[in-house]
Amino acid sequence: MTSQHEADEAVVRHALRMIGDEAGRPDPGSVPAPEPIPLAKPRRRRRVVAASLAAAAAATCIAVALSVMDGTSGNTSRETQSGRGQTLTEWVACADTIAVGDVTDVRPSSKGRISVAFAVQEWIKPSLGDSRISLDLVDPRVAEARPPIEKGQRLLIVVPERTDQEASTFEGARLTQYRSVITKVLDKAERETCPSSWSRTGQ
Repeated sequence: MTSQHEADEAVVRHALRMIGDEAGRPDPGSVPAPEPIPLAKPRRRRRVVAASLAAAAAATCIAVALSVMDGTSGNTSRETQSGRGQTLTEWVACADTIAVGDVTDVRPSSKGRISVAFAVQEWIKPSLGDSRISLDLVDPRVAEARPPIEKGQRLLIVVPERTDQEASTFEGARLTQYRSVITKVLDKAERETCPSSWSRTGQ
Protein backbone atom coordinates (compact mmCIF):
# COMPACT_ATOMS: atom_id res chain seq x y z
CA MET A 1 0.00 0.00 0.00
CA THR A 2 1.43 3.37 -1.05
CA SER A 3 1.88 5.90 1.70
CA GLN A 4 0.69 9.46 1.45
CA HIS A 5 4.28 10.69 1.35
CA GLU A 6 5.11 8.49 -1.64
CA ALA A 7 1.93 9.61 -3.39
CA ASP A 8 2.84 13.24 -2.88
CA GLU A 9 6.32 12.66 -4.31
CA ALA A 10 4.80 10.94 -7.36
CA VAL A 11 2.53 13.92 -7.96
CA VAL A 12 5.43 16.32 -7.63
CA ARG A 13 7.59 14.29 -10.03
CA HIS A 14 4.72 14.11 -12.56
CA ALA A 15 4.19 17.85 -12.29
CA LEU A 16 7.89 18.53 -12.79
CA ARG A 17 7.95 16.30 -15.88
CA MET A 18 4.97 18.15 -17.32
CA ILE A 19 6.61 21.49 -16.61
CA GLY A 20 9.85 20.26 -18.15
CA ASP A 21 8.10 18.92 -21.25
CA GLU A 22 6.14 22.12 -21.66
CA ALA A 23 9.23 24.25 -21.18
CA GLY A 24 11.05 22.26 -23.83
CA ARG A 25 8.44 22.98 -26.47
CA PRO A 26 9.11 26.08 -28.61
CA ASP A 27 6.64 28.88 -28.18
CA PRO A 28 5.13 29.57 -31.62
CA GLY A 29 5.48 33.27 -30.99
CA SER A 30 9.13 33.03 -29.95
CA VAL A 31 10.55 30.98 -32.82
CA PRO A 32 13.45 33.07 -34.21
CA ALA A 33 12.93 34.19 -37.78
CA PRO A 34 15.48 32.99 -40.31
CA GLU A 35 18.40 35.34 -40.82
CA PRO A 36 17.67 37.61 -43.78
CA ILE A 37 19.90 37.09 -46.79
CA PRO A 38 22.17 40.15 -46.88
CA LEU A 39 21.59 41.06 -50.50
CA ALA A 40 22.13 44.77 -50.07
CA LYS A 41 25.44 44.55 -48.19
CA PRO A 42 27.56 43.06 -50.99
CA ARG A 43 26.09 45.62 -53.37
CA ARG A 44 26.96 48.38 -50.96
CA ARG A 45 30.47 46.97 -50.58
CA ARG A 46 30.81 46.85 -54.35
CA ARG A 47 29.65 50.46 -54.56
CA VAL A 48 32.15 51.43 -51.87
CA VAL A 49 34.97 49.57 -53.65
CA ALA A 50 33.99 51.09 -57.01
CA ALA A 51 33.86 54.56 -55.46
CA SER A 52 37.26 54.00 -53.86
CA LEU A 53 38.77 52.88 -57.15
CA ALA A 54 37.22 55.85 -58.95
CA ALA A 55 38.60 58.20 -56.29
CA ALA A 56 42.04 56.61 -56.60
CA ALA A 57 41.92 56.92 -60.39
CA ALA A 58 40.86 60.55 -60.11
CA ALA A 59 43.66 61.24 -57.64
CA THR A 60 46.13 59.63 -60.04
CA CYS A 61 44.87 61.75 -62.93
CA ILE A 62 45.11 64.89 -60.81
CA ALA A 63 48.63 63.96 -59.75
CA VAL A 64 49.63 63.39 -63.37
CA ALA A 65 48.05 66.68 -64.45
CA LEU A 66 49.75 68.59 -61.65
CA SER A 67 53.12 67.00 -62.35
CA VAL A 68 52.76 68.04 -65.98
CA MET A 69 51.32 71.51 -65.51
CA ASP A 70 53.59 72.64 -62.68
CA GLY A 71 56.49 72.74 -65.11
CA THR A 72 58.27 69.52 -64.22
CA SER A 73 57.57 68.23 -67.76
CA GLY A 74 58.88 64.74 -67.06
CA ASN A 75 62.42 65.88 -67.80
CA THR A 76 65.12 64.53 -65.49
CA SER A 77 67.47 67.41 -66.31
CA ARG A 78 65.26 70.07 -64.79
CA GLU A 79 67.81 72.35 -63.24
CA THR A 80 70.48 74.62 -64.57
CA GLN A 81 73.66 75.39 -62.65
CA SER A 82 71.71 78.11 -60.91
CA GLY A 83 69.20 75.51 -59.72
CA ARG A 84 66.20 77.02 -61.55
CA GLY A 85 63.82 74.54 -63.17
CA GLN A 86 61.96 74.90 -66.45
CA THR A 87 58.30 75.66 -66.79
CA LEU A 88 56.26 73.53 -69.17
CA THR A 89 56.19 76.33 -71.74
CA GLU A 90 59.97 76.80 -71.48
CA TRP A 91 60.49 73.07 -71.89
CA VAL A 92 58.56 73.11 -75.17
CA ALA A 93 60.16 76.39 -76.27
CA CYS A 94 63.63 74.96 -75.64
CA ALA A 95 62.95 71.77 -77.59
CA ASP A 96 64.62 71.47 -80.97
CA THR A 97 62.56 68.46 -82.10
CA ILE A 98 59.22 67.08 -80.89
CA ALA A 99 57.75 64.17 -82.81
CA VAL A 100 55.85 60.90 -82.55
CA GLY A 101 57.16 57.86 -84.36
CA ASP A 102 58.91 54.51 -84.30
CA VAL A 103 62.50 53.76 -83.38
CA THR A 104 63.90 51.76 -86.29
CA ASP A 105 67.51 51.48 -85.14
CA VAL A 106 69.77 52.42 -82.22
CA ARG A 107 73.57 52.44 -82.41
CA PRO A 108 76.42 53.90 -80.36
CA SER A 109 77.70 57.12 -81.92
CA SER A 110 80.38 58.39 -79.55
CA LYS A 111 81.21 58.13 -75.87
CA GLY A 112 77.98 58.37 -73.90
CA ARG A 113 75.88 59.04 -76.99
CA ILE A 114 73.67 57.07 -79.37
CA SER A 115 72.40 57.50 -82.91
CA VAL A 116 68.66 56.86 -83.15
CA ALA A 117 66.96 56.21 -86.49
CA PHE A 118 63.39 57.49 -86.16
CA ALA A 119 60.46 57.01 -88.54
CA VAL A 120 58.27 60.05 -87.91
CA GLN A 121 54.50 59.57 -87.91
CA GLU A 122 53.64 63.04 -86.60
CA TRP A 123 55.67 66.20 -86.44
CA ILE A 124 54.82 68.56 -83.56
CA LYS A 125 57.84 70.88 -83.53
CA PRO A 126 58.63 71.86 -86.18
CA SER A 127 55.28 71.23 -87.84
CA LEU A 128 56.89 69.64 -90.90
CA GLY A 129 59.95 67.51 -91.49
CA ASP A 130 61.35 64.39 -93.09
CA SER A 131 59.59 61.08 -92.61
CA ARG A 132 62.85 59.50 -91.45
CA ILE A 133 65.43 61.25 -89.30
CA SER A 134 68.58 60.39 -87.40
CA LEU A 135 69.01 61.81 -83.91
CA ASP A 136 72.31 62.05 -82.05
CA LEU A 137 71.33 61.83 -78.37
CA VAL A 138 72.78 61.46 -74.91
CA ASP A 139 72.56 57.74 -74.09
CA PRO A 140 69.99 57.51 -71.25
CA ARG A 141 71.73 54.37 -69.96
CA VAL A 142 74.79 56.42 -69.01
CA ALA A 143 72.99 58.38 -66.29
CA GLU A 144 70.47 55.56 -65.72
CA ALA A 145 67.89 58.29 -65.21
CA ARG A 146 65.65 57.12 -68.05
CA PRO A 147 64.66 53.84 -69.69
CA PRO A 148 66.88 52.92 -72.63
CA ILE A 149 65.76 53.79 -76.13
CA GLU A 150 65.28 50.55 -78.05
CA LYS A 151 64.46 49.49 -81.57
CA GLY A 152 60.74 48.90 -82.11
CA GLN A 153 59.49 51.43 -79.56
CA ARG A 154 56.76 53.89 -80.52
CA LEU A 155 57.69 57.12 -78.80
CA LEU A 156 56.89 60.75 -78.33
CA ILE A 157 60.37 62.21 -78.29
CA VAL A 158 61.32 65.70 -77.11
CA VAL A 159 64.87 66.63 -78.05
CA PRO A 160 66.27 69.71 -76.27
CA GLU A 161 68.31 72.37 -78.05
CA ARG A 162 71.28 71.71 -75.80
CA THR A 163 73.03 68.59 -77.03
CA ASP A 164 74.43 67.83 -73.59
CA GLN A 165 70.93 67.27 -72.19
CA GLU A 166 68.95 64.06 -72.44
CA ALA A 167 65.93 63.77 -74.68
CA SER A 168 62.59 63.09 -73.00
CA THR A 169 60.75 60.03 -74.26
CA PHE A 170 57.19 58.85 -73.57
CA GLU A 171 55.32 55.75 -74.67
CA GLY A 172 51.92 54.16 -74.15
CA ALA A 173 49.46 56.15 -72.06
CA ARG A 174 52.11 58.74 -71.17
CA LEU A 175 52.68 59.40 -74.86
CA THR A 176 49.01 60.35 -75.21
CA GLN A 177 49.03 62.46 -72.03
CA TYR A 178 52.16 64.44 -72.88
CA ARG A 179 51.26 64.88 -76.52
CA SER A 180 47.97 66.47 -75.44
CA VAL A 181 49.69 68.78 -72.96
CA ILE A 182 52.42 69.79 -75.39
CA THR A 183 49.99 70.64 -78.19
CA LYS A 184 47.96 72.80 -75.81
CA VAL A 185 50.94 75.02 -74.95
CA LEU A 186 52.65 74.85 -78.33
CA ASP A 187 51.34 78.19 -79.64
CA LYS A 188 52.41 79.98 -76.48
CA ALA A 189 55.79 78.22 -76.47
CA GLU A 190 56.47 79.27 -80.06
CA ARG A 191 56.06 82.92 -79.03
CA GLU A 192 58.43 82.48 -76.08
CA THR A 193 62.21 82.74 -76.26
CA CYS A 194 64.11 79.87 -74.72
CA PRO A 195 66.14 81.15 -71.74
CA SER A 196 69.85 81.27 -72.52
CA SER A 197 70.68 78.74 -69.81
CA TRP A 198 68.57 76.15 -71.68
CA SER A 199 69.30 77.14 -75.28
CA ARG A 200 72.07 75.81 -77.50
CA THR A 201 73.91 79.13 -77.05
CA GLY A 202 74.16 78.43 -73.33
CA GLN A 203 76.17 75.24 -73.69
